[in-house]
Amino acid sequence: MHKATRTLVNENQVLCVESLNITGLLKNRPLAKAISDAGWGEFVRQLGYKAEWAGRQLVKVSRWLPSSKICHGCEHKVERLALSQRCWHCASCGQVIDRDINAARNIRTAGPGVA
Repeated sequence: MHKATRTLVNENQVLCVESLNITGLLKNRPLAKAISDAGWGEFVRQLGYKAEWAGRQLVKVSRWLPSSKICHGCEHKVERLALSQRCWHCASCGQVIDRDINAARNIRTAGPGVA
């Protein structure tokens, strides 16, 4: 984790992350162990202090941004998207969208406007 956060800080001027309610997510019994094992909170904490030391900017985007549900190309919003649905088709522009890559692109786009 230290190596990954150091690499990210060294290679980027601005780091954008989604501010998640880790405590609330841990109450979801089926996902709690996986979330704890991933160490999301610790990862963001390390990014924060290392970014500060290096003079970089860490931007936390609101957890309420529907980053998975908005098409990064045309900004069409899907009303319902099950967590198990990893890909979806945009009804507006027709793109096949991977949920995680789409969320990362939307967080990257929203990040600089937050600071």
